Amino acid sequence: MQTRMTESKGEGHQLGMRVSSRLSLTVVLLLLFGVFGLSERVNAAPEPSPRPPRWELQFKIIHQLRLIKIDEDFYWFATYLVTNRTGEDQTFVPNATLYTDEGDIITDGDVDFRITDKIMGLLRNPLLESKNMIIGPLLQGKENAREGLLVWKAGSLDIDHVTIFISGLSSETQVAINPFTGDESVVRKSLALEFDVPGDPVATMEKPVRFKGKHWIMR
Repeated sequence: MQTRMTESKGEGHQLGMRVSSRLSLTVVLLLLFGVFGLSERVNAAPEPSPRPPRWELQFKIIHQLRLIKIDEDFYWFATYLVTNRTGEDQTFVPNATLYTDEGDIITDGDVDFRITDKIMGLLRNPLLESKNMIIGPLLQGKENAREGLLVWKAGSLDIDHVTIFISGLSSETQVAINPFTGDESVVRKSLALEFDVPGDPVATMEKPVRFKGKHWIMR
């Protein structure tokens, strides 16, 4: 009788261990699902609408992104053409932010005007405008397209990839909600330009880096 009771207690203990293990596994899976589910919600950034925005300007890089040394500093620069085919005159206020895979975040135009003048002098394009010059009305049609210069003071040069975000090209905006605080913020449709920087950019200075592609995002 005592043996049977001992066996019963042993079986009950093993059953309890199995139930406890299953419960623990269930809790772990639920926690993992919750974490990954939250991660997916946090990372789910707004995407551009498939419907055409009220207006959107055409943007094209002309002089591809490259590195240049002026005095003792390095600068990234590129030129572009912007065209208004929206059916009405627009006000053009561009903003271009350069990101590198080393964590640099650099706003264009935040350089001494003498640097801008030197680069424009090297390019010898009488139609080229600096950031301050190009801000303003953009009339309709190909004949009224304008050419602009983008300049950033370089940060880290030990990089492999550069992304440039261009805003001011589209009327589309959305409201994004912070999943942690519930705060709302307005994000705007921006054009992302991707560039690969193979090797040492200083060794290939003044030569264009490799253009990888472009796509629209909300930021």
